[in-house]
Amino acid sequence: MKATRLLGEDWYGASLQLVRDTFLVMVEGENDPNAFNYDFLAIAFDVTSHRPLGPVHSFDSLVRLSDFPSVGPEPVLAFTTRTSLMITDVRDGSVLRTFSLAHAGNRRYDECDLALGSSGGRDLLFLHQGGHGPYDHSVLAVDLATGEQVPEMGCDHNRYREISERLTLRHDYLAWPSTEEVTEFWTDDFVVFDKPFIYVQRADDGSWVGKVGLDDCVPEYRDVEIAHAAGRTYLAEAGNIVTLPDLKPVFPEEDPWVVVSRVTEWGGRPVAVLVQEQSHFQPSRRLCHLFLDTDTPEQIVIPWSVPPQVHDLLATSDGTIVVSSAEGVHILEIDPEGAARAGRPV
Repeated sequence: MKATRLLGEDWYGASLQLVRDTFLVMVEGENDPNAFNYDFLAIAFDVTSHRPLGPVHSFDSLVRLSDFPSVGPEPVLAFTTRTSLMITDVRDGSVLRTFSLAHAGNRRYDECDLALGSSGGRDLLFLHQGGHGPYDHSVLAVDLATGEQVPEMGCDHNRYREISERLTLRHDYLAWPSTEEVTEFWTDDFVVFDKPFIYVQRADDGSWVGKVGLDDCVPEYRDVEIAHAAGRTYLAEAGNIVTLPDLKPVFPEEDPWVVVSRVTEWGGRPVAVLVQEQSHFQPSRRLCHLFLDTDTPEQIVIPWSVPPQVHDLLATSDGTIVVSSAEGVHILEIDPEGAARAGRPV
């Protein structure tokens, strides 16, 4: 195994995005206290060589690394301004396409998250944004061929606690975390609290798939995982890993000590890579992997000293693991075929 630090502590708490052989590192920059918008810094890397594909780019709104074949074969960067969707080159930041959102409603689109892709034969933009009240939120779908809303593919929901609401659009599913007000009844009492969930719908027609309850909130700017591995589709967030579309848990019970988990394929086998936080059962943080094609998945520790405050994680089929933490961004390289052979047999 080989481990190197890719970016230093200036990239504390960075979020990670992966599209094919490109991954993007994004962090919130220094904000002007007199300004009303955020400043985000982002830089893209090649997964295989670990080399940057261009300089660090600055954005006034959240940026999304997207697979958008109608623009070109390579991943692109997508972000919104007040009235438009901008598609730029991942290497030099040059503008490739601009889509007007004038028909999508009278709102400020630089204040919301987005997901971009092709589904059901259409180029679609999904926008996640706040409404008129403190709790009202919505997912808005836009057909980019016309700039018009697709109302039947949208969704309104309430959010009762601050949580990352990044959209994940992968493998024809759209997912996002939020919170609900939940009441639990006891024999002689009851309690009302705000519980995190992940909502899932199909991206091609907006039909509802279901929701997954979480043990804790998703950190700001982090996506949930939707991955296809060994013929199955998985959704993963921290200690929750389920299959899609049935939302069946891979584990009998969620692990509240898992900070972040990601799913990929090694040697033809589905594998989860995860970070475990310290607990009274485990005295130190651990980076582990476990194969998901067994009835009793066994955690295998990757021998690496995990930095404090891990924020995000990526794992690829070629054995590349990217970890974002308080110490910056690290890259680990392991032998995926060897790990699959050494793992517990099916």
